[in-house]
Formats: sequence, structure tokens, C-alpha cells
Amino acid sequence: MDFAYLQDLSTIDFELRVLILRMTGDIEHALRVRFNNLISRVNEDGYQVIRDYEQDQRAFYARNGKAYDPDGDYQKSIYTTGMIRKYLDSKPVWLFWETCTLNSLIRCYQSFLQHRRFQDPTYSLLYGVRLLRNAASHHNCLLIPPSEQVRPTRDLNYLLRLLLTDETETTDMTLRLAETDPLIHDFACVLLAHANLVKSKGMRSHVVEQINSFLTRMQRHEDWYRNPESGCDHLIGQLDAIRLLLSSIVEFNRKRDDDVLTEEQKHILAQPDRNPVRHGRRRASRQARSGRNPSPSA
Repeated sequence: MDFAYLQDLSTIDFELRVLILRMTGDIEHALRVRFNNLISRVNEDGYQVIRDYEQDQRAFYARNGKAYDPDGDYQKSIYTTGMIRKYLDSKPVWLFWETCTLNSLIRCYQSFLQHRRFQDPTYSLLYGVRLLRNAASHHNCLLIPPSEQVRPTRDLNYLLRLLLTDETETTDMTLRLAETDPLIHDFACVLLAHANLVKSKGMRSHVVEQINSFLTRMQRHEDWYRNPESGCDHLIGQLDAIRLLLSSIVEFNRKRDDDVLTEEQKHILAQPDRNPVRHGRRRASRQARSGRNPSPSA
């Protein structure tokens, strides 16, 4: 490939990473907000949330023949060491949120969902978000042919079909790549998680501006790669899929702000819901059957 091609592609790859870091930063913040709102919704004890999480982690590590260090989830730095030293003994949930990695945050959120019987349609997207955030933050080149097959995310195909409403060859190709190409799979996870989690119109508007700027830059020398002699068939497929995904999310946000989403498209915004508890008459507790008053729950 000509040096000018490589230079142009390097710039596109860099600007894509910048966009990804912006969106995944929004997602990480919004996930903490959602987590906090769910804890408040069920009047949960934040300390118990951490105790449950640590118990789950110990069991997970034990199954793999390893020991779990709960203090290792708290990332110490010049900005966090003071608060960690002050509050680590009691471990309030806010301390965990302030100092944990995105991976630990996702695992703790999973523990909370399971223990409190919540279902969040966005949860399955978060691992793709984490993988792409890590790749972008470590300045990995993204626009490369995949060396491994991706493990499809449970809800991604369903949500993508709600987002990509036009029946075209590019849509079909994008759906196929989302099942096979790690970049397209994880990038779709980022876009859909951002749409679901980020409620601030201002934050979404700034991202749309950045998307439009990136799309303009991406197409500046598009004809170079479409030359049949360039040998860039897979790259063209990736770029076409990225363009379709980005233009579709821009249009989705426009319809969202104008309140004209279809009923099907609104499923992309579905919020966490709690699984129904036992139906029918509930059996009295052992304490009630013995005539003793139960102690207040934590």
C-alpha cells in the first residue's frame, strides 16, 4: 500500500479511536448513574451490594483454582489513595465506583442484577464496550483484518435490526460483519449501549457532532481504497459498515429528540426491569409461623 494511503488510514484509525474513547467514557459514567438509580429504586444497602459481589468473585476464582483479593478492585493512584485508605474498611459502593476498573464495574453490575433479579438489555453489550475501549486506550490499530472470530453477543443482532431499518446490501453486510468481525461487533455494542445508557441530550449532541466530523474525514480519500487494484476489500467492508452504523445512530438520535421513534425502535431504549417474583399466596416465614416478629431487613 502506498505511503499516502497508510498515512491517511492512520489518521482515520486515530480519529476512530478518539470517538470510541469519547463514547465509552460516556457509557462508563452513565452505567454508574444507572447502577446508583437501581440501588435507590429497590432501597438497597450499598454495602451489601459489595459484600454480594465479593462473595461471587471468591466463588468464581475458587472454581478456577485461584484466590480472590477484594482489595485489588480498588485502583490506587495519587488521586485515589487517600480516600481508599480512609474508607476501605467499610467499603461503601461509591468508593468502589470511584476507584474500580470498567471490567470490575461490569462484574459488580452483573452481580447486582442477578441478586436483585433485574434484567438489563444493555448488559450483554458491555463486554464488547470494554474490549473496544481497552483497544482504543492502548492505541491498538483497529482497521485491520480480524485474526480471530468473534463470540456473538446475545442481544446484539436483535438490536441492530431495530437500528438498521433499510433493507440494503450494505445492511446485510454490516449484520454479517457484526457476527464475525471483532471491530464491527464491538463498535455496534458501543453505539447501542451509548444510545440506551446516555440520557443527556447535551452529551448525545456532542457525540453526534464528533460523528459527523469523523464521517467527513473518513470519506476524504475514499476513492483510493475503492480502487480494485488497492487490495482493500475487507477494509472497504469495515468502512462501509462503520459509515452505516454511524449514520444510523445519528438518525436515531434525531428521531429520538423529535419524539418520532417507531414503537420497535423504542426497544433500543428499553430500561432495566425486575423479574416477577413468586405469584400466588406467599407462605409465612418460619419466624411468623412460630409467632416471632422478624427483624428488620438490612
